[in-house]
Amino acid sequence: MKEQEFLKLAYAAYGSNLHLKQMEVRCPTAECIGKGYLEDYQLVFGKRGFLDVVPCPGQKVQVGLFKVTDTDLQALDEYEEYPELYDRITVSIQTESKEKIQAFVYKMNPYDTMEKPTDAYWTTINEGYDNFSFDKKNLEDALSKIDEEVK
Repeated sequence: MKEQEFLKLAYAAYGSNLHLKQMEVRCPTAECIGKGYLEDYQLVFGKRGFLDVVPCPGQKVQVGLFKVTDTDLQALDEYEEYPELYDRITVSIQTESKEKIQAFVYKMNPYDTMEKPTDAYWTTINEGYDNFSFDKKNLEDALSKIDEEVK
């Protein structure tokens, strides 16, 4: 997919970019346009303790939706270490109003390990979940899975 085609899509954030103040600094021209769900995926903590989404039938990941500019996309790519750490994929998102839209998300490239997040990263994600009034059960489940893997 060409770079400019992404700009016609929404950006669906599921991790630290849900933190609105941090997102405002990183992408000052991005516009928050709502929230929705990425269906048939679940949250996991991957490399370096960063959040990722992996396919999982029947599960949903809550996402914040943003309209981003070319400049925002460049800043997001740098922050997400695209294309080395994360790739961009196009997904279907169900919005709050039950409309289906196309959006891009960053997906770990590849997802192959689970690691615990740092305290600072965990706090940022939790504050982002608060910004969007998201239920934290799936986030807490992702953290619990790391402990299960260690056992």
